[in-house]
Amino acid sequence: MQEPMRMSFDELALRLRAVFDTMAQHGETVLVEKEGLLFRIEPAQEQQDVWATYDPKRASQGIKKSAGALSGVDRDTLIKDIYEQRQQDSQGRPA
Repeated sequence: MQEPMRMSFDELALRLRAVFDTMAQHGETVLVEKEGLLFRIEPAQEQQDVWATYDPKRASQGIKKSAGALSGVDRDTLIKDIYEQRQQDSQGRPA
């Protein structure tokens, strides 16, 4: 795998069109440094249709199979734990 092209923000600003043309032609990633922070720019991957293979009968079977999976779990404790976990910061998503 090839190392991503790396450049300063000022260099990117001067060569913006050429950098994007290169990214489009070769699918390359560019790392841009600005004020000590590193930013990654890359071509977006085409999004796949998440519903393309959806089968409602299989989904229904899966739901039926999971019946009772939480039996024996204390409902109040589970809800409390979920609530507490939602209050925690996570990488890229502060609480």
